[in-house]
Amino acid sequence: MDTAGQLGSEQAVRQVVDHEIVVVTVSYLPAPNSFNHKFSNQTAIGTVRADAMNFFGVSDHKDRDVHEFFLEFEGRRLTNMTETLEQLLGRHRHEAHFHLVEQVTKGSV
Repeated sequence: MDTAGQLGSEQAVRQVVDHEIVVVTVSYLPAPNSFNHKFSNQTAIGTVRADAMNFFGVSDHKDRDVHEFFLEFEGRRLTNMTETLEQLLGRHRHEAHFHLVEQVTKGSV
């Protein structure tokens, strides 16, 4: 292998190693079990939310009322779905516990 190929290969390995794993737990009050999954620290909060909602079999929807689901972390509702786990947690934290919360907004009568 030439020097350029070797350097490219080493750089690719370094990039993979730089992506740390975050162990995520999501609780949802009506469910008896939590959602547990390992994500890259570069995973967006929106992906964690979608995967957890899929696990619990829930979705944002509208009937007479509007039902929206949010992740809460340390008492704070997360609204930036493009924020990564690393941006939320910092570089050295490798686990997080979220709560999936349903907000129901009453529709007009």
